[in-house]
Amino acid sequence: MIDGAQQLPVNAPDGYKLYPGGHFLYYDMTTGEIQDLALAPDGEGILTMTMDKERERLYGITWPKGYFIDYDIKKNTLKNLGLINGLGEFGKRGEDYRVLCRSILVNPDDGHVFYSTAEGDIYEYDPFTDQVPQKMEEVSMRLDYFGKYDVKDAGSMGYNWRKIFWYGPENKAYGVHGNSGYLFNFDPKSRKIEIVERITSEPSRKSGMFDQFSYGYLGFKIKNDTIFYLTGAPIYKDGKRIAGLEKISMGAPKGLEYLHVVTYNIPEQKYKDLGPVFYENGNFPTYVNSIAIGDDNDIYTVARFDHNGKKIDDLVKIFLDT
Repeated sequence: MIDGAQQLPVNAPDGYKLYPGGHFLYYDMTTGEIQDLALAPDGEGILTMTMDKERERLYGITWPKGYFIDYDIKKNTLKNLGLINGLGEFGKRGEDYRVLCRSILVNPDDGHVFYSTAEGDIYEYDPFTDQVPQKMEEVSMRLDYFGKYDVKDAGSMGYNWRKIFWYGPENKAYGVHGNSGYLFNFDPKSRKIEIVERITSEPSRKSGMFDQFSYGYLGFKIKNDTIFYLTGAPIYKDGKRIAGLEKISMGAPKGLEYLHVVTYNIPEQKYKDLGPVFYENGNFPTYVNSIAIGDDNDIYTVARFDHNGKKIDDLVKIFLDT
């Protein structure tokens, strides 16, 4: 921890070496084989990753500096396209610090790749040219509904989208802005972003406040025509909302809040809060920032909870009756 924010170690303890960097890996679920494909540059970790399955390419954004990398599986080559925004989360606050995008979008029709920046700019990368990612003109994430941010400071995602997925039936993407909780759609062809709905929990919508997790929530996924979103809800005591810390300098909860499951049916434009999630003992999940949807629409995520007197993170299943 440096100035209240997470950083890679500068000096290795005796008997250890510094972190060598994040790896792109191949895992064969049938044989159990694990194959090392590529190593991120400059000892950086891989913070953000996605795959273009049709063209067999992996894309990533590294941490803490924020290099954009392109790995061609067929050719076994790794390209470093450079830093995406200042010095990323390695930078000095007030100067070249910029929070990094946590979700990369691939247009399956043409293979173009998109990411956002703390300033709200959207960059487009064409992997079939020698050009670095280009800033898209006439469109950005700098919308009043998303709030106002000091992009040189830590403690929020700025104007970045939090999570985004392609939705084939409309040939556009749907994403969520983490801090405000607003659902939007993004049409790369027409270079247009439209606000759809605030898909935070019903209690959060009524309170008019942001959720407690400083970056907003990553548990956002589209299955068929429905968005599933794991998000927060304020806790009230004696009729008053329990407020958290005013500010923190990293991605973490500023205070406790309940976990809710929210769905949004895209064709029907129907929002639904399915309510809070509790364990059998009455406790509730925390630090939830992932989601997978089973064939039966039950939800899987990694959450923090108490186990034998210790706080642990483990896989949990949320049974839905939708």
